[in-house]
Amino acid sequence: MIRQFYEKLKPFRFRLAVFGLLCGASVASVMLYRLRVMMSGSMDYLFLLWNLFLAWLPLTMAYIASSFASRRRYILLIVVPAAALWLLFFPNAPYILTDLFHLRHPREHVPVWFDTLLINWFAWTGLLLGVFSLSLMHDIVRRAFGRVTGWLFVFSVGALCGVGIYIGRFLRWNSWDIIFHPVERLNNLFYYAVNPSLQSVLFIGVFSALFIFIYTTTYSFGLLFKEQQETQ
Repeated sequence: MIRQFYEKLKPFRFRLAVFGLLCGASVASVMLYRLRVMMSGSMDYLFLLWNLFLAWLPLTMAYIASSFASRRRYILLIVVPAAALWLLFFPNAPYILTDLFHLRHPREHVPVWFDTLLINWFAWTGLLLGVFSLSLMHDIVRRAFGRVTGWLFVFSVGALCGVGIYIGRFLRWNSWDIIFHPVERLNNLFYYAVNPSLQSVLFIGVFSALFIFIYTTTYSFGLLFKEQQETQ
């Protein structure tokens, strides 16, 4: 019985291992935040919990899309809506990296080094959630349209991710604004696209390049591990 259960899970063991690690990292992040509350008696950085929750949403959408991608009858009904929601919420995952901005204003009763480690726990957990969800979507596109299209998809998402994070951090928009205020937000986006600032160009360019570099490096590590397994 146990052997049969293991054989069913074996093809997904690495995916399950990554999922377990991300769950563990999320729990560790929440525990560190709770420790900070006990140390300071304040609810500073409460937004990290909300941002971490939002970072899990794209992974949930990517998992749903991945689960039904091989069933043609569900493509339009489930996969396409899940992929659209994934793309809409995807920037929320690496967005937590920008919460490091808050270290500019040290809080009382808590050492700066602790807040640095706290935010980094949340930031790297969110970043890896984004990398994992992108890998699932990348695999869907690669299988459907080929390797080249798959990587074009990755680079396009990386660029859009930079745009989305800039909008969230500096313009203070939320992912759901495009749902509840579509016309207003699209008009605003058109205005900023036609009249870009130097800050927006630099931030979007540098952040997009950073995220794409992290993803391709992580992807390469996965291929290296696979190569080592095959040569053993």
